[in-house]
Amino acid sequence: MASSIRVLSQDDINKLLAVGDAKAALEMVDLMATTFAAYTGAHGNAEKQKLAQAPQRIGVETDSHKVLFMPSRLNTTTSIKVVSVPLGDSKGGLPGTILVLDEATGGLSTVMNGAVLTAVRTAAGSAVATKYYAKEDSKSLLVLGAGAQGRSHIDMMIAVRPSIEKVTIWNRGQERRDKLVREIQEAYPKLSVEGVGNEGEGLASAARDADIVCTCTNATEPVLHGKWLKSDVHLNCVGSYRLDMHEIDAQCVKQTEKILVDSIEACTHESGELVASSNSEAWTELGQIVIENQDTKADQAKRTLFKSVGISVQDSAIAGLMAKRGAEANLGSVVPY
Repeated sequence: MASSIRVLSQDDINKLLAVGDAKAALEMVDLMATTFAAYTGAHGNAEKQKLAQAPQRIGVETDSHKVLFMPSRLNTTTSIKVVSVPLGDSKGGLPGTILVLDEATGGLSTVMNGAVLTAVRTAAGSAVATKYYAKEDSKSLLVLGAGAQGRSHIDMMIAVRPSIEKVTIWNRGQERRDKLVREIQEAYPKLSVEGVGNEGEGLASAARDADIVCTCTNATEPVLHGKWLKSDVHLNCVGSYRLDMHEIDAQCVKQTEKILVDSIEACTHESGELVASSNSEAWTELGQIVIENQDTKADQAKRTLFKSVGISVQDSAIAGLMAKRGAEANLGSVVPY
């Protein structure tokens, strides 16, 4: 029996995502909220586990990349994402591809560029935590990292906290930092946007002023220090994914009054900062907060932290939506297979 595959390019994905549209961003935040709830709700429930499967990622190492393979299943979408993480300079971003299977035949149905999708789904997950735990009148946002994750986090933070008036972007390299500053100024002309590097007190000063901080770096040594932070700051930490990686120092973790994670199991294996400075018994899965629809107003006055190492059901959630939208809009290239 003849079959075909739909191939969705990065341009196709951008059209389907409507990147930069606030309404589309909030829809993605809602999608990640239901995804976290489905993941957490499946714990200890055999029937629900069939609908939310997220095995631990596996990887191989080449001369220039750590290649990660992440299979998952959410509801009726089964997918696998392949991401190549540069071992050195990462100016080229993170090459990524997601493959979606046909539910009926088990064959491959859709192949899509996953670079933007990874950034968007991760930032949307952070936005879920921000919606629950950042002050409702948050004014100042600090983002560490000027890649795709940094850009997506800015879009998502503004979507859930439109009160933001100032965005500060830190990045070691000036070229990429300045580029993102220009992009954000153009996209949000009413915002005050500035870039800081390692010179002087720029980062420390920005951290002292920040109501929300997002760390989106591949740092192995801390770049953000707890002594700089407000007592009611909300942190989203998404860059590290190994036990030897630390974007934030121990003080950031130890002074946090509420620690949220995407997955307790995954963070136990992959979150260097949390494992080194806290006990997993003190962590709460964000999905549990969503399931219980907890009133977190009082927690918005505390220092809170959301740590995400990424759970693969997020990929199935967003890839399933893109595959559906792509077919409905007849986007991409359909090739025989």
